[in-house]
Amino acid sequence: MKKVLNVKAQREIRKKQLKKKYFKVFLLFLAFFGLMLVVWQISLKRLIFKDKQQTFPILFSGDCVLDFKKNKNGFCVLTNNRLNFYAKNGEFKREVVSSSANNKIESFGEFVLCYEKGSKSYSINNQSKVLFSDVLPNNIIFGKIFKNGRYVIVTESEDFYCDLLVFDKDHKQIFYWGCAECLINDVDVFEDGNGCFVAATRFKDGFCKTFLYELKFSTNEEILKKEFEKCIPILIKKSGSIVILVCDFVTFFIDANGSVLKEVNYGRDLINFVVTNNGYFIGCFSKLDGNVIKNYLVSYDKIGNKLAEQNLDEKVKKIKEYDGDILIVTDNFLFHTNVNLKIKNQIKDLGNIDEFIYDKPYFYYVSMNKINRLLFK
Repeated sequence: MKKVLNVKAQREIRKKQLKKKYFKVFLLFLAFFGLMLVVWQISLKRLIFKDKQQTFPILFSGDCVLDFKKNKNGFCVLTNNRLNFYAKNGEFKREVVSSSANNKIESFGEFVLCYEKGSKSYSINNQSKVLFSDVLPNNIIFGKIFKNGRYVIVTESEDFYCDLLVFDKDHKQIFYWGCAECLINDVDVFEDGNGCFVAATRFKDGFCKTFLYELKFSTNEEILKKEFEKCIPILIKKSGSIVILVCDFVTFFIDANGSVLKEVNYGRDLINFVVTNNGYFIGCFSKLDGNVIKNYLVSYDKIGNKLAEQNLDEKVKKIKEYDGDILIVTDNFLFHTNVNLKIKNQIKDLGNIDEFIYDKPYFYYVSMNKINRLLFK
């Protein structure tokens, strides 16, 4: 007997087979889509991480960069509107809003002292927060911060030329000194925090005189007082047992007893300089030779002996020291050298550099209100 084909049953079987096939395709599509989603998320994370590593240049549109300082975990930038904190890779951390062109910053380690010159308020900051803020009785002339968070603030005075206030890391005032006969130009607190050197100046009858004081915090006494005629102090720094007093026309190298070991008279204009942490003095000088201005870079050791001298074809704009590395910026070059003025590395044509810091192996610099970073060993 001839077998009859059940068309309806065959169609149902065919439908079931197609459903299984489509379901398998759908599962494969889901698996593929899930895999692509995971890959996309990983790629996105990599892109975001990469962007955080490559945030340079940092632009300050509409703001004017006033100062640029290195701190322990990165750097901070002071503009006419704010103080911004950044990690070393350029990642933005936080900002402190300000609106004064008279704002100043000083940094040491993780701490940043921020104050407005001519006002009474100041604050101590790190990358995370404002650690302390206060209002003083008199207007601030300048401030400096030192090792372990100690800091000094020089203010106007009702009874003296000016007042010197010294604070410990807990913001407790540990010393006060009223400068009775001159105006303080610079202060250097000792490594042990028990005293300081003060460089001050006084103008009288058309002549200027520089005063050097050594003060001891525990006894509130002047250990040393020394006078220098016809010069204006710029910087005072203690290195070991030697004190380096940099003035406009001369630099003095002074021993622990106050005796002048060496007196370096420039005989030319001091354009820029740095005193290293181990007491070396490196200055850039210019002198008119006929109709040509010649520039010189000169290095002196910690007792004032000349180590090296280099003639330059251009003027030094900035010179700084970072842990023994000397960085010199001119109109056209960035030089990496040492105290003997031996050039280790150089880069040409970085553009107009207004300010810079060095956090080995990276060189950060401000140019046209933007911050750039480059690898510089």
